[in-house]
Amino acid sequence: MAYFAKLGLDNIVERVHCIDNIKSMTPGGLEREDIGAEYLTSIHGHTTWKKCSYNTSKGVHALGGTPFRANYPGVGWYYSTEHDIFYPPRPTDVNGDVCNSWTLNTTTGHWEPPIDPPQLYQEQLCCSECSGWNESAYQADNTTGWGT
Repeated sequence: MAYFAKLGLDNIVERVHCIDNIKSMTPGGLEREDIGAEYLTSIHGHTTWKKCSYNTSKGVHALGGTPFRANYPGVGWYYSTEHDIFYPPRPTDVNGDVCNSWTLNTTTGHWEPPIDPPQLYQEQLCCSECSGWNESAYQADNTTGWGT
C-alpha cells in the first residue's frame, strides 16, 4: 500500500489516504510519488499530496528500512517543505500553554525541550503535550520547567 497526506492551507495535513501501490507505479513497475499524487488528484480534485511512510516514526523505520519524511503524519500535523518532513503541532504544557521554548528536531520531526527531562518524564513524552512541563516556570527561570 502507498500512503499520501492531503495537505491544506499552510501545509497542514487534512487527511491521509491509502492507495494500491500499482496506482503510483510506472508501467515498468517503479513507484513514483508524482504518479500517486496525480491519481489522487484525479479522484479527489485536490492537488497537494505528499507521500508518507506508515512505518516511519521519529526518523526511524520500524522494519529497518530507510526512514521517509521523519514521521507518518496525523490530521493536524505539518509538512515542512524546507526539511521535507512531517511533524506534529507544537506541544502544550500541563496548563495548556504552548511550549514556545521547545525546538523542532528536523531529523526526528518531533519537538524537544530546552532542558532534558528527568527520568520520571522521559517515557511520558509524546507529540501532543509536554507531560510534566511548565512553560511559565521555564520562562521565569530557564533552569526549571519539569514538574514545577
